[in-house]
Amino acid sequence: MITVPACNEAKNLRTCVQVLLEEAPKLGEDFRIVIAEDGSTDGTNVIAQELEKTHPQVIHLHSPTKLGKGLALTRAFNKVEGDIYCFVDCDLATSMKFFPKLINSIREGNDLAFGSRYMGGTEVNRAVLRDLPSRVYNWLIRILFKNNVFDHQIGFKAFSNRLIKDVLDECSSTGWFWDTEIIVRSLNSNYKIVEFPVEWQEKTNGKGSIRMVTNVAIQNVIGIIELKMLLKK
Repeated sequence: MITVPACNEAKNLRTCVQVLLEEAPKLGEDFRIVIAEDGSTDGTNVIAQELEKTHPQVIHLHSPTKLGKGLALTRAFNKVEGDIYCFVDCDLATSMKFFPKLINSIREGNDLAFGSRYMGGTEVNRAVLRDLPSRVYNWLIRILFKNNVFDHQIGFKAFSNRLIKDVLDECSSTGWFWDTEIIVRSLNSNYKIVEFPVEWQEKTNGKGSIRMVTNVAIQNVIGIIELKMLLKK
């Protein structure tokens, strides 16, 4: 099961789904592509409907209001069953040549696999003003939660069925902090995790509204505080 979180991704969605339709069959198993379309206002929902009608492997889950990345993914994972669950960002910032490694890492016995922009051996093209805060954030999470993960936030993750069944509903984050929470909770539950370097190309030209950046930062601060409190119980 491959999930694509999509909020206002009209420019990227067709290309993303087409690439996944080409790459997924190479791995030799049946697959479904789930578009977790999240309160879009730019026509993403119309494109998703068209893709679902055209391709039997595509499932469109529509939400008329914005749920947030975490809740959109949780909803998709709960609605569509899979032996392996994964998600990729709609802009395909992570090179898809690493997609086989992502899926095979779960087949080899890991419960959570994800790419990394900050390990040795990575190739990353990203504006400094976006790269530096992300590095600081990941450094802070490593200290606060005492783990060795380099990149909690990357939109290129895969999960075993047993991890999803055991950990997914424990995650309370509905937005961007969900990526961090599911890693931290998985580590705390002693699941087997692998992180590997990837090639990553920023597709936004480093541009992001001050409002969005501020919103993500606030979500992360609240998420850190809440998770620390929950894990102490």
